[in-house]
Amino acid sequence: MALASEILARTFERTVGPFPDLTDKEVVQKFLDLDKEIDLLRTLRGLNAADKAVTEKRNAILIFSTTGELEVREFRDSTDALRALFELEKQQPDLDIVLVRADTSDDVRLAFRNYFSDARDFINLIEDGCRNLSGVTKDLN
Repeated sequence: MALASEILARTFERTVGPFPDLTDKEVVQKFLDLDKEIDLLRTLRGLNAADKAVTEKRNAILIFSTTGELEVREFRDSTDALRALFELEKQQPDLDIVLVRADTSDDVRLAFRNYFSDARDFINLIEDGCRNLSGVTKDLN
């Protein structure tokens, strides 16, 4: 997140952050190298996909793997979702597993705003910043 902060500071505030001695290209390269290890942007994109699943089915289990990948299992019935959640937690106690439930799409977005709505904005800002600082014009996906 410190590298992301540096990218945002340089791109949008025209200042430097916690890595003033690095060039713009070095900051971007370090961020992208680290992102390859921890899959931050892919995880955040997965959360955006989960937003759609939760909106349509009203119950979703988000399973964050140790590699940063996100699996989404959708359920119409909350009882089925709870059963699956308890079973998954028993089978895979080391994973971060979350049940997301809401009655309306607005409830989902309000309750999980930090995971869903803000993630899109953050991803876009980071991608724009990386392109700006590195001079790359292609998509970072």
